[in-house]
Amino acid sequence: MKINQIFAAENFSAPAKREWVRQETEYLLKVMEADPNFALAERFGPELSPASLVRFFRHRERTEASRRTIQYLLSFLAHIPRPMEIAEEPVNPAEQFRDFIRYQTDLLLEEDVKSAVFDEANSGNARAGEHVWDFQERIIVMNRKLRNMLAKEEGNLALSISNQCRALEQLTLFWFDVRRHDLRRTRRSDIFMYLLAQMVRQRCWEVATP
Repeated sequence: MKINQIFAAENFSAPAKREWVRQETEYLLKVMEADPNFALAERFGPELSPASLVRFFRHRERTEASRRTIQYLLSFLAHIPRPMEIAEEPVNPAEQFRDFIRYQTDLLLEEDVKSAVFDEANSGNARAGEHVWDFQERIIVMNRKLRNMLAKEEGNLALSISNQCRALEQLTLFWFDVRRHDLRRTRRSDIFMYLLAQMVRQRCWEVATP
């Protein structure tokens, strides 16, 4: 069974299961915030190479973007803000949510990310007849598709957040496919972003169409 089938929102509609999702996500956020690599890097001192430092801070930046995306998903799951509420805030949460998804979308074009996809496509788990360039082409197409989805404007705030969640779902589905839907090798952050995005999208439609 594929990951998106296991973690389909309809499988978590019962209150107890939704509470489990919330608790597990909050635990994941704590793990991501702690990031044991940070403490480990402090021990390297002056021996840490410039290249390692770049990789370290890039990892921290990407982890923070994922963490903030999940935080917004949890917030929207509890409450979809109304335009008058956002007008009173110094930062528009819906637009910041869009920016974090766009950031993760553009990571697809980073050389180390493309290399990771290249390695995955050339692994022993590659499907018969599948070529690495098929994935490379998919990266470009996916980035363009998601950018277009995120650029779409809606007059209704709830529908705008819903569209952003749909783009996030498509991004995580891409990574599920890259990882061959192997739960052991798929990032928990991707799994929970996928599940929460579905749940938030359902909440958005409830608010938009009372």
